[in-house]
Amino acid sequence: MSDPGTAEVPACYRPHLLQAAGRIGRVRYMAYSLAAVILCLLVMLCMDYFRMDGAGNLRMPLLLLTTALLAVVASRRLRDIGLPWWLAGLLFVPLAGAPGWLHGPVFAALSLIPGKQLANRDGLPPCANGRRTVAAASLWIVLFGAAVWLVLSLRHSLRTM
Repeated sequence: MSDPGTAEVPACYRPHLLQAAGRIGRVRYMAYSLAAVILCLLVMLCMDYFRMDGAGNLRMPLLLLTTALLAVVASRRLRDIGLPWWLAGLLFVPLAGAPGWLHGPVFAALSLIPGKQLANRDGLPPCANGRRTVAAASLWIVLFGAAVWLVLSLRHSLRTM
């Protein structure tokens, strides 16, 4: 039993979405990444739907902002794995002319590599995920399935043209 005058050190910490420091696990990484991607898609759909004048000029800054948000989330994930946070800067490489498909393998690797179970130089491990976080991360499966269906259906319709 601990002394009532001393506070117990928590075995984990609860990360927040708009936090730049700290660590996040695989499920939170997927959920937080989804938030940035959906925000970007919604803004682009609104620009297209309302046919905003000069919307084409806003696409690149919007992509840069989304990539910056994804880089912050990736840097937190890299800290959890035990790698240097600055490797998240590699997410900007596709914007500099490298193939755009590079984001997919980076996302997959950060989603699959397990983090450190114990505290590391970047702090305590994150607490267990809640149901909403798991549900949000699971939406990636739905989005991936929808993208595959869209590509396959477009490929079929383009062949018939």
